[in-house]
Amino acid sequence: MTGKVIPMTSRVRTSTRPRQPRTGSVDPFKRPDGSVYYRGRIRLGDGSLHRLTIEEPFCNDEKDARKYTATTQAEEDAHGRILAAKRGELPRPALATETVRKWSERWIKSREERGNTTTRDDASRLEHHVFPTLGDRSIAIVTRDDVETVVEKLDGKVRAGELSWHTAWNVWAVVSRMFRDAANAKQRDLRAREDNPCANVAPPDRGARKSKVSLYPSEFLSLMSCELAPVEWRRIIALAVYLFPRAGELEALEWSDVDVERDIVHIHHGMDRQRGGTKGTKTGTARRFAIEPAVLPLLRAMHAEAKGAGQVAPTGRVLTWMPRHRDLAEGLRTYLEVAGITRAELHTTDATRKAMTFHDLRATGLTWLAIRGDDPLKIKQRAGHSSFTTTEGYIREAEAVRDGFGDVFPALPASLLAPAPTTELGSKRSNIGPRRRDLERLKRGVSRRYVAGWTGLEPSRIYSICGGKRGSRARAGGRGGHRHRGDIRGIPWAWSIGSN
Repeated sequence: MTGKVIPMTSRVRTSTRPRQPRTGSVDPFKRPDGSVYYRGRIRLGDGSLHRLTIEEPFCNDEKDARKYTATTQAEEDAHGRILAAKRGELPRPALATETVRKWSERWIKSREERGNTTTRDDASRLEHHVFPTLGDRSIAIVTRDDVETVVEKLDGKVRAGELSWHTAWNVWAVVSRMFRDAANAKQRDLRAREDNPCANVAPPDRGARKSKVSLYPSEFLSLMSCELAPVEWRRIIALAVYLFPRAGELEALEWSDVDVERDIVHIHHGMDRQRGGTKGTKTGTARRFAIEPAVLPLLRAMHAEAKGAGQVAPTGRVLTWMPRHRDLAEGLRTYLEVAGITRAELHTTDATRKAMTFHDLRATGLTWLAIRGDDPLKIKQRAGHSSFTTTEGYIREAEAVRDGFGDVFPALPASLLAPAPTTELGSKRSNIGPRRRDLERLKRGVSRRYVAGWTGLEPSRIYSICGGKRGSRARAGGRGGHRHRGDIRGIPWAWSIGSN
């Protein structure tokens, strides 16, 4: 009798899930003084375990030790250098003879083609801080010691005061990204070596974070009421505080993004200063939110000016004029001083403080939101932060200064709602108004016509602001030895910078 053969099914389970990368493990040890440090263990290509000595400072923190071990395990899985060294095998030959300088040119160009907008700054950082050390070396033979030499030189420049620690970290970010791509770039023709010499290299030293700076409401109102600051500048500053945009986002803001009927603003793009035109926001996050009531009269006045006669709705950008990006910080501080706002925190840069920049106007508005007690998630959304940790910085700052701070988002003065002056002199004013030497001239008393050149005010208006005070009938000076009449002399500096 023949029976039917029944096929046996295998009990071996198969899985289509990809194998998880190995990360190694770490073990704690104690030093004679009782402090704890960590050592790692990784698996070599032949299946054996290898005890890994984790270098300072990574061995002192468990999280850093695990990251160091995982990186080393990944490098060993890819290249097997530790196992090769144990077996006495020769290292693999270099992949390329291209120098770091030549290779980086192709790398920068590749990043530009992919739409990266920091390539100009990255190229400058490489030229000034990396190429003097590594520029003429082959990209394939740069070692960990070479990279550590770059880090040591960055630390030396920071200690000598030639470089801020933040800039040193920016340089390190470019270096580590560059060598990571040299080993594992998605674009295969950029792969010029088999390992990343930056792996497990300690970054430059981190310095003290400088405190944030913002305007008090009373200071903000003093600046908004100062007639010696051009209307255009005051409007730009007001929008930067009340709408919380970055400088590029404010410059790119169009009337189609501002709904003055429903009081909604949509911030979704910024200026691309490297390639021209516009791009997405810094974090890639567009945001739409209700406009602060205090700034609505200004937006409606600007809307009416842009609309003109016979138009249904204005088109184009909200700001028809914007100072050059490099002049924003200096221009802001100049007009703060002209308005009599001389608080040291706003004008001083040292080891722990940073003079106010245009970006701090955005920080001012966000700090005001936190002082008012707005919901933290609402603040994060209006700021367009990708991480809540960034928003927490403004909340902590608000908690420290809330008492006696003043009423935030005050109503704007009526002088901002009137059309900007269009006199011939006003149309010729510079991006940032008076520079330092001009302020010194203002202290001594200067020609009304000269002051009109950067304020946009008529000379007669400046005379009335002065209270009718005059200086000598004429003085020597000006181009070609011209003599001007009606100089503003004998005016106290306290008036010149704020009482009007």
